[in-house]
Amino acid sequence: MKFCKFQEAAPPVVLSPVISMPFRILLCLVFCAPVAFAQRPYTVVRPRERSASENVTVRTKPTLPTKGVLAVVLNPVVSGQVLIKDSTGKLISTLETDKDGQAEIQLARNKIYLVEANSPGYIGAKGKSKPLLANEVIRLNLTPQFAQLGLLGLPANAQVLIDGELKATADQTGLTQVNELTPGDHSLLVRHPEYNDYTYNLKSLEAGTTPYWQIVMTRVAKLTIEGPAGATVMIDGVVQGKIQEDGKVSFDYEVKDAIEKTISVEQLGYQTWSKPELLTPGTRTIQVKLDPIVTSTGVSDLFTDSLSLWNAPSTWELVTVGKDKRLRVKGAELGILKNTVYRDIQKESNFLIWLDDGKGASWALKTDKEGRNYYLFHLAGPNSTTHTPRKFYTYVVRDGAAPVEVSTPFPVLMELDQKTSYIINFEISGNQILHWITSNETGQQVELGAWTDTSLTKDKFLYGTFGFRSLDGEVFSVDEFTIAPKKQQ
Repeated sequence: MKFCKFQEAAPPVVLSPVISMPFRILLCLVFCAPVAFAQRPYTVVRPRERSASENVTVRTKPTLPTKGVLAVVLNPVVSGQVLIKDSTGKLISTLETDKDGQAEIQLARNKIYLVEANSPGYIGAKGKSKPLLANEVIRLNLTPQFAQLGLLGLPANAQVLIDGELKATADQTGLTQVNELTPGDHSLLVRHPEYNDYTYNLKSLEAGTTPYWQIVMTRVAKLTIEGPAGATVMIDGVVQGKIQEDGKVSFDYEVKDAIEKTISVEQLGYQTWSKPELLTPGTRTIQVKLDPIVTSTGVSDLFTDSLSLWNAPSTWELVTVGKDKRLRVKGAELGILKNTVYRDIQKESNFLIWLDDGKGASWALKTDKEGRNYYLFHLAGPNSTTHTPRKFYTYVVRDGAAPVEVSTPFPVLMELDQKTSYIINFEISGNQILHWITSNETGQQVELGAWTDTSLTKDKFLYGTFGFRSLDGEVFSVDEFTIAPKKQQ
């Protein structure tokens, strides 16, 4: 099951004794009274505003004739801390307000007292009493500065992130409160390694308010499948997604407990990868390697009519020389055989080349279907200005980047010219590639060396097809192309 939406609900709540009194009051406000959720999955709780004319009852009675009672009430009605100081500013006592936002203290009569009040999310307020008689009430108006956020139902150790920053971690009760949120828009993310991520965009938070709701999260396996871009990932035959260009796809799959599921990965032109996997709640990365469906038959092209066997660049053309037609290759874009994938190639594979401008010729082996990864071989002709003439060069192209030379150039022990045609034979056995060149004028054949890929990326080049391109602006012609795969054991 792939997650796109998450359920949200607000069931009855049993208040835990470990919850702070303000939070308990908040929960009662939310869950002990009707709540209209409208178009959002939470309710906004605002503390009660106290009017300036509201009657305040002083509940404390003086114990001595020399004592009076000073009562401090907060507006709005919130819990807070009250500091009582004498007229010189010396601290006398620190009080906590009750559920009605009120604090009372007995003090000596006929004196003036300074009071200060603070509450989370508000700008503090100050006041000054008259000379105290039997009792006096000081009203302090707090200015909201921040919003708060209350969450219920989180799995223990779930992390709460606001705008990408970790703000709180849920305890065993699943209750979490985030304080001091600036007014405005925020993004909420709740994450846990064994549960689906919960995300929500909080819009236009107001200072002095608390958006509050219960979140339901589901236990999931958080899967990342690594493999070839474009491949389709399925679990028990149900499509979960496609691997992206970065070689990965991530998704959540609901699993309450450990359960065995069959994961399959499919891509056109490749053998399906399928394997039973024991999925458990938590993060898991699975690496997948797809083997291409290897072409069992060879290909021959005399270039007489068209380039239908090739994904040919626009710079390629068929030219007539005498009674024959040839493929003329120019331009740096790679052209490759269509719908062919080979692994090992017989030595009978070959093609004819003419060095039209005398600068050389270049061809690709083991190229992938996108033409972004391949081995590139360059025969430097007698007129080469970018390479040493009459040498054979080996390059690797990875992820469409510029060719990287990977071997010492091999000397070509024969004369090369623009008029003679040459037969290029090649053979592939695993990671080893061999080449030979034969002059059609003299019949001389020389080896162009055996090169073996020993790099860490060699397994990326086990399969591929054949192509031609110009490496450094050279123009050459090709005819009588034949490729013969070895039979797979």
